[in-house]
Amino acid sequence: MKPDTQVPKKKEANHHSKAACKSIKGQLKGKELFRLVYGREGSDDEVQGLLNRLNHKRANPGVDFVGELVVKLPHLHDMTLAEFFGIEQ
Repeated sequence: MKPDTQVPKKKEANHHSKAACKSIKGQLKGKELFRLVYGREGSDDEVQGLLNRLNHKRANPGVDFVGELVVKLPHLHDMTLAEFFGIEQ
């Protein structure tokens, strides 16, 4: 018997992750976002790496990473969880 070599597709939607990544990025450009998060200028590769971690199609950021970003990004401080995750009332 030949083993199934296909990776199973993700069945659940990622709309909460997509909304969270969008909230984190806000209106910030890559270099500005990197500077706020890490407190220094980043190389092009470092900035792209951060943007990839916040791309809902490439990654699903962990809660510890998201928490660190919330601490460091002022535009998230007054946002409710519903706003952050795109949950409509």
